[in-house]
Amino acid sequence: MLKNNKINLVLALLAAICLWAYVLGDDGSSYGGTMRNIPVNYINAEALERAGLVVLDTPTETVNVSYTGQRSLKNKVKITDFKVTVDLEGLREGENTVKVVVEKPENVEIKNISVQKVKVIVDKLAEEEKPVNVVITNQTSDDSEPYIVQVSREKIKVRGAETLVNSVTSLNAAVDASKVGMTMKSLSIELVPVNSKDEKVENVKLEYDNVSVTTIMHNKKTVSLKVPVIGNNNTFVTREISVPKTITIKGTDELLSKIDSITCKTVDVSDIFENTQIPIQPLLPEGIEIATDSQNLQVIVSVAGAATREFTFSENDIVLEGVDENTIPTVDNITVKVSVSGNAEVIEQITESDFQLYADVSGLEKGVHTVALKCVCENKGIEMEYNPSEIKVIIE
Repeated sequence: MLKNNKINLVLALLAAICLWAYVLGDDGSSYGGTMRNIPVNYINAEALERAGLVVLDTPTETVNVSYTGQRSLKNKVKITDFKVTVDLEGLREGENTVKVVVEKPENVEIKNISVQKVKVIVDKLAEEEKPVNVVITNQTSDDSEPYIVQVSREKIKVRGAETLVNSVTSLNAAVDASKVGMTMKSLSIELVPVNSKDEKVENVKLEYDNVSVTTIMHNKKTVSLKVPVIGNNNTFVTREISVPKTITIKGTDELLSKIDSITCKTVDVSDIFENTQIPIQPLLPEGIEIATDSQNLQVIVSVAGAATREFTFSENDIVLEGVDENTIPTVDNITVKVSVSGNAEVIEQITESDFQLYADVSGLEKGVHTVALKCVCENKGIEMEYNPSEIKVIIE
């Protein structure tokens, strides 16, 4: 009897321990966890486009979400159970601050989001045609080079944020010289939008992603280059002008045999008052192209004894001419910048009093008018530019 009681006591103790462990393991207690690098989905971009807008920049791409849940779900919650969104609908041009929304699985509570709000920069939606520029790569021969017979499209529309579209200078089509032979062939070339620094511009859409370039390998020839220069007769400044003497061209042997020199468009240096490099524009016969190694020929102008100064004026410095005695004209707030260039000694002596700014308001009736602004300087032998060239005049 005593032995049975001991066995029952041991069994009861084991049962209590198991029950206690079960209660601890499934008593509804919670645990904490963090899901990292959950991608942010920017939704309703089409609503922005309908309003003529587009996202220029979304710096936040992922967020971390801390959460709590029942201990029994600890190994069942996955990153795909969370959905992080930012709604773009209704945003305005410029910088917008938008709330981050997190959709969570059941039986889980959000404790913290690493990024509560994001900054979304919105720009005007723009579309503009950009020129296709064929670039030859892998050019190894000194005697021959691919000749571009035809490009299927000279210009292609680029669509996207106005800031990005404006930065695109050309759509480069890179032709691999190693794939061009002595017989004519067409190559499908992918287009790359680039800026003035030849850097790829991301996040813009092209009307067509490829162009067809018809090309054939042609021989090259170096001939003399004639660069007419005019305007170098200013007595106040000294200009030293350096021009390239030769140019390398490419074409068929028949055409090349007929060419001994190439002439460029006339270069006018009369307005040059500082060291400058001017791209030349060769006048090429039909069927002849400039070889790659002569693509960037320039006239180099070195100027001595010249200077440039800038003066600033306000609306109070503008004289209104032709004022009717029965009207009161006033000039809207404005800043006029005047730049003068010429001999350094002459430029140094010029003062604000040497300038006269005026506008003719004769015959204008009551209202707001845009009137041409005139600026003259008493000093002769200088070059002058001013901006703006028009002002707003209010007649009362």
